[in-house]
Amino acid sequence: MEGTLERLDEAVSMLASLHGRPVHRGRRGRIDLAELVWEVAPEARVQIEMGDGTAVFGDESELRRMLQVLIAQSGDPSGAASTPEVSLRRVGDEVAVSVNLGPDTTASIAHERAWLSRMALRYGGRLELDGAMQTLTFPADVDLARRELESLKKELAAAQAQGEAYARELAAVFSQGDRSGGRGAHMHTSQLPPAESGLPLLVAATRVLGTQLRGILAAVGRDIAPLREHGGEAGEVAASVGRHVTAASEIVSDLARLGACPLDELPRHADIAHVLRDVVHDELARAARREVHVRVETPDSAHEVVPLGALTVLLHALLDHAIGVSAGGSDVLLTLTEQEASWDITFDDAGAPIPAQARGILLSRDFEAVAHGRPSSFPLIVAHAVAAHAHMDLTIEDHPGGGTRARLSIPKTG
Repeated sequence: MEGTLERLDEAVSMLASLHGRPVHRGRRGRIDLAELVWEVAPEARVQIEMGDGTAVFGDESELRRMLQVLIAQSGDPSGAASTPEVSLRRVGDEVAVSVNLGPDTTASIAHERAWLSRMALRYGGRLELDGAMQTLTFPADVDLARRELESLKKELAAAQAQGEAYARELAAVFSQGDRSGGRGAHMHTSQLPPAESGLPLLVAATRVLGTQLRGILAAVGRDIAPLREHGGEAGEVAASVGRHVTAASEIVSDLARLGACPLDELPRHADIAHVLRDVVHDELARAARREVHVRVETPDSAHEVVPLGALTVLLHALLDHAIGVSAGGSDVLLTLTEQEASWDITFDDAGAPIPAQARGILLSRDFEAVAHGRPSSFPLIVAHAVAAHAHMDLTIEDHPGGGTRARLSIPKTG
C-alpha cells in the first residue's frame, strides 16, 4: 500500500508538471489553519473553536492541498450553489478540521482519502471517518521552548530532592553512630564519629550519589545549552537554570573527591606545607566565584609521614566549608604551625559563629546549619569522618576575630 501511494504521489507531481504547474514547496513553519481555510474556501460556512490556537507546523503548500481535497469532498459537487460546511477546533494538543461528506461521491474519493491519510500520518496526525463526518487532525504547534524549560525545572527539582534525601540518610547514619558510641561531647569541640567504619560507608554512598547526580546534571546542561541562545524570558530562565546547574556541579565535584578517597593507603613522607598550598591553589576558582580571599601562612616546609590521599580530601573539605560560610569580600585565613607533638592547621572563616552549645551536635540531624546562619554542614561531616579514619584530631573553636576556627592536628610520628 505504501509503495502504491508513493507512486500515486509521484504521478500527481508528474501530471502537475505536464500542465505547466510544477509542484514546489511553499513556506515552511507555523501555519494558522483558520487563515488557510478562509483562503482555500472563502465561501464556506466555518465554525471555529479557537481554544489555545489553530496553528500547526508544516509546509504551507502541502497543507493547502490537503484542505482543498478535504473541503472538495463536502457538499454536493453537482450543485453550483452548494456551500461547504467546515468545523475547525482545538482539542488539547491537536487541531481538527471536519467536513460533512456530500450525498454523492466522485469515483476518485477512495484514492483522495488514501492520499489524505498518508499525508496526515506524515505530519503526525490522522484521518478519521465517523458516519458522514470526515476529520483531518494535526498536532498543534506549541511553545516547545517553554515546555522544555518546564520539564527541565521538574528534573532539577527532582535531582535536588534526591540529593536532600541522601543527605538526610547520611546524617541519620552518623546520628545513630553517635548515640550508640555513648561519648559525651565537649562544650567547645565538635564530636568525632565513634568508629572508623563511618568513612567507608560515607565513601560508598557518595560514589553512588555522585554518579547519579553527575548524569542528571550533564543531561540538564545539554538540554539548556540551545535555549541560552533564545532571547526574552526563555533565555533568562535558561541562564538561571544554568547557574543552578553550575552550583550543583560543585557539590557533585565534592562528592566525587570524597568518593575517590583511598581507604587502605599506607602513610608516606610528604611536605604538609606543600600539600596545603596545592589545595589552596585548587580552590581559588571557587573562592573567586564567591568573592572570598584566601590567605595562607605556612613555613617553608613541614615534612611528616601521613596518609596523603586522605589528608588531601580532608583539607579540601575544611577549606570548602570555610569558603562557603564566608561572605563576599571577606578573608579566609589558613595557618600551619608546628607544635610539640603535632602539626596544627587552623581554618579561620568569616561566617556566623557556631554557639558553644551547638558544637556537640554538628554531626547530628538535630543540627540545623541554616538556622545558625551557615550553609550545609556536609563538608564538616566529611572532614570529621576522614579525620577519624586517619587518626587526626579535629576541633571547632571560637575565632578571636569573629567567625569560627576549625583546628586540625596531625600527630608527629618521629
